Amino acid sequence: MSQLDSVSIDAHDCSMDVVEQTLLAADWACERSEEGLIHCASLTRWGEFGGMFAWRDEPASLNFSLTLDLRAPTAKHAAISELLRRMNERLWLGHFDYWTDEGVAVFRHTIPMLDRVSPDPGEIAAILAAALDAADQFLPAFNFVVWAGKSAEEAVKAVAFETHGEA
Repeated sequence: MSQLDSVSIDAHDCSMDVVEQTLLAADWACERSEEGLIHCASLTRWGEFGGMFAWRDEPASLNFSLTLDLRAPTAKHAAISELLRRMNERLWLGHFDYWTDEGVAVFRHTIPMLDRVSPDPGEIAAILAAALDAADQFLPAFNFVVWAGKSAEEAVKAVAFETHGEA
């Protein structure tokens, strides 16, 4: 094993340890697979969302994905693409994709790990918070487009309202 391979294994293990500790501190259920992935889940107001952290050696990076099961009819794929574009414009961290083969919307964010061994726990916590906030806010927009026949513009306007002042 070369020194570079050893550094990669150490970075993977150390990064996944930080991820696991941060998930547990945030009350997410989590489990490491034999392949070195961390599968996780959290309850939200819309139900349980499942996520996954994966390490990649080249380029050194840590990827997080959170899955929203939609099962949209093929006729709605163009509307979902437009919805994703409009939603992604509003996100600071991460972005949404739609995987047509699996029928799922996925919130994804990748942390570059160049020149460091592990992410900061605050980075992981920020990604988890951003993913849950995005899923909580935008899952109804998917339902408006897929099941209520609303346009992407109408769906985003319905879920992206901002309150001003006090009630």
